[in-house]
Amino acid sequence: MLRFRFPLIAWVALALLRSWSLADDAPAASAEAENSDAAAVTEEGLAYFEEHIRPLLQQNCFECHGGEEHKGGLSLAGRDGMLAGGDTGPAVNLDDPDASLLLEAINYQSYEMPPDGKLPQEQIDLLTEWVRRGAPMPAGGEAVAAHEPPQVNEETKNHWSFRQIMRPEVPAIADTAWVANEIDAFILAGLEAQGLTPNPAADRRQLVRRVYYDLLGLPPTPEQVEEFVNDRSPDAWPRLVDRLLESPHYGEHWARYWLDLVRYAESNSYERDNPKPFVWRYRDYVIQSFNSDKPYDQFVREQLAGD
Repeated sequence: MLRFRFPLIAWVALALLRSWSLADDAPAASAEAENSDAAAVTEEGLAYFEEHIRPLLQQNCFECHGGEEHKGGLSLAGRDGMLAGGDTGPAVNLDDPDASLLLEAINYQSYEMPPDGKLPQEQIDLLTEWVRRGAPMPAGGEAVAAHEPPQVNEETKNHWSFRQIMRPEVPAIADTAWVANEIDAFILAGLEAQGLTPNPAADRRQLVRRVYYDLLGLPPTPEQVEEFVNDRSPDAWPRLVDRLLESPHYGEHWARYWLDLVRYAESNSYERDNPKPFVWRYRDYVIQSFNSDKPYDQFVREQLAGD
């Protein structure tokens, strides 16, 4: 029996030795792959990323794939997350860069990213070159800040909201008969620059329907239309506008825009759909603010204080 056991024991010993040898080689192979991958992240590549790619990602991608928000499981805020990929696989294919999902998406070949409009071709070219260089960026899971701190420089200080209020020069226009005030001159100058002319003036039936929809969000009744059409007094138009501004429907209509902006709802959404029993008080406060012609700066201060 011993002559049969020895070959079996020898075979097991050889198998164990082979497995130990493979185990010893694995870290070396892994380290070699890491070193090869790190070699792609050169100083020149990182400089390219900082100059061209970081601002591009921050402007177009991080709303959905940066910071705490990772739609589709994909984070582009760090190299580890980008190479790991999301629900559909790695964003960048280092072995075949041109087949990367990231490049397919920005070219609208498979996915369409960003979803609100295709990037300009020069930005697509920058991202393509970056991927072909091995997608160099700082290592780590979240190496790129999703939101840079505000920068104070000559460009940002020149934003329109920081400029001193100045009265612009009224542009010269050709059709002076059309202009009733200085605002009309700016509008007409823009039209004339494009070779366009204004539409003819609306008749009284069109006018009364437009002002009802604009101020109340509701159409006028046939009787209200006829009342304005047949009122030929010189102050018929300002009296109509004043009457609509005094209507409670004015605040109800325009408050909806603010309530949509602040995501007003009478429940806590689908995740925990319990009601908010007193939130209607805020709704009525907004409506009343519009109907009472509350100054906007006061309205904003009250929002901040209430929040």
